[in-house]
Parts: sequence; structure tokens; C-alpha cells
Amino acid sequence: MSSKFSLQSPYVVASLPRPIDHSKGRYVVGDVYGGAPGAKKRKRSELAVGIDGEGLNLYDISSSKLITSYALPPQSSFTCPPASLRTRISKSKTERRTYASTAGIQSQISLFHDVTEGTSHTKSSTISHSLQNTRSSVVFLGVISATFGLELSATSTDLLVIRKDGEIQCLDGGTLQEKWNSPTTALVEGHDATRSKDFEIEFAHLTNAHAASQSILKNRQDVLAVFAQEISEDGFNPDLVVLVTKASETLTRTLHIIAPPRRTAHISGLQHSVQALLTAPFPLPYKRKDNPTFSIQVSSGILQQLSNNTLTTFDLTESGPKEQSSLSVSKAESFLRLSSTSIMISSNQYITVYNPKYQSILAAIDFTSEESLKRKRQSQNETNGTSNSSCNLITYFPKLGAVVGIKDNNLIAIHVEGHQDRQGRPRAAGLLIDSLGCSVKEQSRPGRGKRGVDSVGANTLEEYLPGPITTFEGPWAEQTESFEKSFIAEDAEKFDELIAEKLPTSSMTEPNSAKPFVNGVKVWAKEALNVDRRWVIYALSKIFSRIEESPEQSKLSISFYPPKVFLWLINAGHMTVANIEAALRIESATPPAKTIASGELISAIVELNPDMDLLLALTGKNYLGATELLHAIRTLMESLEMLGENTRVKQGLLTNGEDAGPVNGDADEQLEELEAEAEKDLELAEYQLGPGSGIRGQALSLALSKLYTCPTSAIVHALQTTLTSQEIVCLIYLLRFELARGAWTAKYFDDDESELVDEDAEVPGSAIILISSLLNNCIDAVGAGGWLSGDLKLVEGDPFEAEELISSLKLEVSAALEGIQEAAYLKGLTSEMVRYGDAMQKSLPQEREPDSDAPGRKKHKGPVNPPILLPSSNSEAKVLPLGLRADKQISLLKIGAGGEVSRRTARDIGHLKSQKVGKYTLERIMI
Repeated sequence: MSSKFSLQSPYVVASLPRPIDHSKGRYVVGDVYGGAPGAKKRKRSELAVGIDGEGLNLYDISSSKLITSYALPPQSSFTCPPASLRTRISKSKTERRTYASTAGIQSQISLFHDVTEGTSHTKSSTISHSLQNTRSSVVFLGVISATFGLELSATSTDLLVIRKDGEIQCLDGGTLQEKWNSPTTALVEGHDATRSKDFEIEFAHLTNAHAASQSILKNRQDVLAVFAQEISEDGFNPDLVVLVTKASETLTRTLHIIAPPRRTAHISGLQHSVQALLTAPFPLPYKRKDNPTFSIQVSSGILQQLSNNTLTTFDLTESGPKEQSSLSVSKAESFLRLSSTSIMISSNQYITVYNPKYQSILAAIDFTSEESLKRKRQSQNETNGTSNSSCNLITYFPKLGAVVGIKDNNLIAIHVEGHQDRQGRPRAAGLLIDSLGCSVKEQSRPGRGKRGVDSVGANTLEEYLPGPITTFEGPWAEQTESFEKSFIAEDAEKFDELIAEKLPTSSMTEPNSAKPFVNGVKVWAKEALNVDRRWVIYALSKIFSRIEESPEQSKLSISFYPPKVFLWLINAGHMTVANIEAALRIESATPPAKTIASGELISAIVELNPDMDLLLALTGKNYLGATELLHAIRTLMESLEMLGENTRVKQGLLTNGEDAGPVNGDADEQLEELEAEAEKDLELAEYQLGPGSGIRGQALSLALSKLYTCPTSAIVHALQTTLTSQEIVCLIYLLRFELARGAWTAKYFDDDESELVDEDAEVPGSAIILISSLLNNCIDAVGAGGWLSGDLKLVEGDPFEAEELISSLKLEVSAALEGIQEAAYLKGLTSEMVRYGDAMQKSLPQEREPDSDAPGRKKHKGPVNPPILLPSSNSEAKVLPLGLRADKQISLLKIGAGGEVSRRTARDIGHLKSQKVGKYTLERIMI
């Protein structure tokens, strides 16, 4: 699974009018909610933007257009984000109420009321309400369900006005008449008026009781007990307000959850105190120069605070705010929560998405470049004024997958591309794979030791890397200078001595460093994994080279042979085609090196060592593809004369005397060359018939076993492109011979075919799968057309031999199948005896050899004496043990309380023996 979290380049949704006062003017943005009367309000893809000294504009983000605008006096400035509610009264009638709080000559609350009937007719009106107390500004406006009034209905709404000093007012949603107000002392503990002087509201959020009961007040039934009715999402669901306040005298922050006065409360004037449901302090005090911004997710009970370049996440689901995580971000200015695992933060010139859980960067864009800001329509003429490079993030629309912010005087949007949920909907959630390798530096993570405390030693990644990779040893040319001198002088012994300092080739000369393998190849005890790959590639680049046979053809050749490093490379598994190609690319000049053709590596190894010892090590220790393995199989079969006539033997042809033969000295030189070749062939034949008699057979068996592990399609394609049809048939003959040699075609109940079975051959039980699979691949490689056309030349060159071969294969396959069926039948007969024998063998007392790596123990020297089994003269013992169980030997030691080991008494042994006796029952048969 790959990472899919990314940010698209931002584009301009709309160009905003600049405030009248360019130095102090600002933009305030509020969300727009909508729905039917009495239904749940939902967030719309619209925004209400207030511009100081200009007015209030409503924009549709999805279509990037202006919906409507309302003008305000030039002296006015917004004190908080506006609130807008769009209600669909009927199919043809909609109502929009937009509330704004402004300060200027006079502080007031304004209502912009639009009623639209049909498609074009819109009736607009404006109502204002002057505020009496101008010393404290309004910090929050919210639309709630109506709480007091003579004629209340489920569709009535009120406007909640919250001031900075903690005073809360409720105005009628249609007329802006004051219904009730709550003094500042209602939020102060003990209603102390003296403590309310340094009281200040920093953040306010409107929610409902059902959402709070599922998260913040989930385990607080005592708090929810103040409501007379049971809370439900579709039934009784009063509005709640979440507040964050601070006290400048004590430098403390407090979380408040309050509820407006209930409708059933007794009306005595306009003075009504809000109900304080929960009051909980924050764990840490704040700083005096602190200017934080907050964001809350009520459904998950998470409150986030950005202050002093640190984003802190608080968990509100417990008794009070508890710090969950913190993230340090340089020059952070605003943030926006996308999901529980992704937070977008705007800094000086970057917009970055972080994962607060893993403290990693998911995506980032630089919005200061010219190409990072794209418009959906033609850009207008640039206006005068200073440019602000920062971006103020406003809100996130999950359905659109877009984040909206304000940069300079532009309303911009950024598309967020994330993963999809089970329903196929996009989610801006950061997964663990998105955080791998993207950790934010200099973060305080849980579990890290404090400064000055000794940390516990732990393995790091550098400890598992080879030393030359983690340390700088100088320029590469200086490191290889001595190697180049020995290579130019063709001093293989000196090259081996120098390379031993970089590669562990010296382990091959240690007396006890190697142990024999089953096929004769030695396996070195010191693993060759912890090496620097640069020196492996360098050694291969000096050993292998290309010989240009013609301008268009070249051949892989071994031009330099340092024996120690060559044997180490081939036994450590580094002599692969991919590594050699990488080495040749480094050594090649301007044109890129050609790829190594299939079979070139096998030919180079066989040319260097005709004894096939290196070919056996190459096949067993290195990765070879299906094509390379088939080249090795063909070379081995050709040396074993399994491919019919030897194509390498060239017969002399009669000439008519046109070409004059060699004379005098040339004839003597040619004779000496022929004698040298004859001596070399004789030595090779003596070696293959003597000490190396089994090398080629082991290499052939190993190559066939490795070929079986390749995919079937790769094997068939390699057979068709590498071997001729005659060579494929020779391979079929070889597999048939192995089928008969392993006694797979012999029956278990017939003694007539026992003479054909090689008793010395150790054939594993899984060999039949290998042989049958490779036989199927060979038959598929020839194809139906090759078998039916009669053009297939077999070993003897007779086209009618194909019919005999197919008939023989059918008979042998049938015989092998009958043998497998008989083996299954015998297994059913002897399974009980085998099971009893295995259980009996396990129940016998055995002396355990101590582990050689166990500390404080000496390894047992000498053979472990097995128990001596004597024949029994009892006749019952000779009966086949069908259905019997092996008696487990009773241990003479027992483990008591506290782990004490003591000897069993005769009483304990007798009791355990009596428990092993089965129950005897007597059944009476009535006829």
C-alpha cells in the first residue's frame, strides 16, 4: 500500500474588497448553516465574510460565486465572525437570516433578513439592536432554539450574544428584542463579583446535549441529571455552549459547559443566569503574552490550542482537560483540523499537514511561488496595497475535499486528496504509511528521557549498517588508488590482500571457519551480509569485462582472476547478473553498458573452470533466473553426453587441394598445440572420472531443483527460447530416467522390477512433484503442434519416435499413479503401527544433549547411549499394535510448591500407575 495523502495547488475562489483601514482593518469569516424548520442544522458550503468598513458578503465555495452582499457604514468594524442561517420553509420559499456584530460610532447587532419566493423575487430587510454596555465587546454570535417567549414553537430561534467579560445575552431571532441576560458572575465560581474583574472569554462554541453526552459528558450522568427529560438526538436535545476562559490574576484557564435557562424557569424580569454544567481547569497555566487560537471537535471530545508555535491537543472525555499530545511548529499562525489524524497548519510561507499522533508531516505546499496560486477565472487587475504572505485558514468542507483560507485579499481554496473509506468517500485521514520517513524533528515524544538522565542503550540503524557506510573514509579515488595499481599490474595476489581489508575474504583461510554442505560446496560460518556493497560492485567490475567480437557483438569474459575474492563472491551469493550489470555500467565509458545476454555468465564460469566446481557453487549460492538455470542444465547435459551427438566435435572434410596445409615449422607448432589440448582433455577426464565424478550430477540435480521453484510461465518461456526441441526431448528422457531410478514407476507388490531400482539412490519423497512438474513444462514447451506435426527430431532423428515417446510417457505416468495409490493404501494399513512406533520411541527415556550456547554448561563429549531394546518372548508382544497407545514413562522427579524439585516416592509412583489403568466394563447381551 502506498501513501496517497497530498495537497493540490491553491486557487482563488473570490477576490475580496480591501478594508477601508489597510493597517488595522481585517476580515472575519463565519459558517453558514441550513435546514428545514425543526430539523437538524447542517453546515453548508457557503461562507459569510465580514470586511471592516465595507460590508458583509456571502460566497458559495462550490461554485466560486458571490451570493449576496450587505453594506455597512465606513466607520464600522466587526467584533466577531458573523452567523448565518438559511431555512427552507417550503419548496418555493426560503429564508436567510444573517447576524453581525459591529463597533464604531455605536456598537450594535444587525440582522439582514432575506425571503425568497420562487426563483427571482427576494424581499430584504435590516434590523439593528444597539448594545448598552460598550466597554466589553461581543466575541461570539450563535443561533439557538428559542428559550423564552409567549408564543414559542419548535421552529423558533434566538440569537445568543456572548461578550468578552462573560456576560451573555439572548435576543429574539426575528426582532432582536432582548429576552434575557446572564451576568458575568454566573460563570465565576461562587458568584464572586470581585473575581469577575479579571475574567475574560477566549473561545466559545455552540453544540447540543446529545453530542456532548456521547463524548465530553459520556460518563457524567450526574451532570445530565439537571435536565428534566431524557436526552435523545431526535427528541429533547437542548443547546449547550462550550467556553474557554482565563483569569489574568491567577494565570489559569478554565473549561465551562453551560446551558441556557430552561423554558420552564420562572420569568422575573430579564435577569437569568445560565446553568453551569461543568467547570474544569486546564492542567498548565498560561503565559501573559499568550494569544492562543482554539478548535474543538465535540463528537470526539478533542480540544486543540495553538499558542507560542506549539499545537497542544487536550482530551475532554475524562473529568477535565488532559494533555494528549503536543507538536512544535516554527512560525505557526493558524491551524485547521481535518480529521483525528491530520492537522493543517499555516506558517510563514508554507501550508503543512501534520499527523499529531505520529508527529510527522503528511503533505506540504509553498504558496509563495507564482505557480502555486491558480485562479478558476481570469484574474483581475492587481490592486495597490501591501502584500501579506501568510494565509489564515478558515474552514474545511469534507464533501468538497477543500480547505478555505484568506491570503491577502483573496479567498483561496486548497484541495486535499487522501484515502477513501469503505463506502468510497474521500477522507483526509493520515495513515501510518503516510508518516513513515516523515517525522518532524526536535519533538518531545512520550518515552523520551529527560536531559541529564542517562539513557538506556538501544540498537540504532547505524549499528546494523557496515562501518564504511556510516563513516567518511575520504574520496573514492583515493580509496581505490592502491587497488587500481595492483589491477593494472595484474597482481591478483596483491589485490586479494588489499580487498581483504574491505571484504571478509580472510575467513576462508581460517581452519574451522567452514563446514561441508551436502552437495560438496562449503558454507562459510561467517555470514557475508554485513559488507559494503560498493566494494562488492568494485571487485566485480575488475573481474568481469566485455570482449568485442565484432562492432555489434560482445561477450562477457573474466579478464582478471583473484582467487580468494572470486571464491568469496561466488560463495557469498554476490555473483548475480544484476550485480555484474551494475559493475559494468560503472566501468563503461560514455555509452551505457549492454545488458548481459542469457547464458553469458554460465559460459564465462565454465570457460574459467571446466571441472564444473565453480558452476556447482554458482548454482547453489547465487540467484539465477529460469533462463540462466536452463543454460547451466544444457551445459551439464552436454558434458555428460546426454544431448546425443556432440556438436562441438568438428569432423575434418576432404579438400581438393586448393588450401595448402601448414609446412615445416607451422606443422610442429600445431602438433604441439594438439598435444597440449589432448593432455588437458585427458586430465579433465581423469578428474571427472575420479575425485570430481559426482560434481556434475550434483550440479545438475541442484539446477533442476532450483528450476522447479521458478514460475511455470517463466519455465515454459525459457524452454522455448533457450533450448531446441531436440534438447527439450533430451531433458524429457533425463526426467524419465530419474522417474525410473527413484522407483516411482515400480509397484510395491511386484518383485519383478526390483532390478531396475537403484538402491544407492537417496530420492526424497517430494521428488515426484519436481519431476512431474518439469515434465509438464517440457511437454507444454514443445506444444501440441510440435508433437502432432511430425517435424520434431528426437534423439535418434526418427520422426516416428515421437509417437513411441508419448506412449511410453502414458505408461510411465500410469505406473507412477498406481504406485502412489498403492503407497496410499499401504499408508492406511501401516499408519497405526507407525503412529504407535513413533509414540513408543518418544516415550523412551532419552539423554538430552546440553545446548552449546547455554552459559555455565559444558558440552557433552562422546556419543549419547541410546536405550537397549531386547526381544520379548511374550506372544502378545508380537501382535500388531493396532489401536494401542504407548505408555508414557513416569518421571522419577516432581516439581513441588515454589519450584522445588524432589524425588517421587514409591507411593506416588504406584498411585500414578493405578491412574493409568483403564476402566473395565461388563456388558450383557440379551438374545
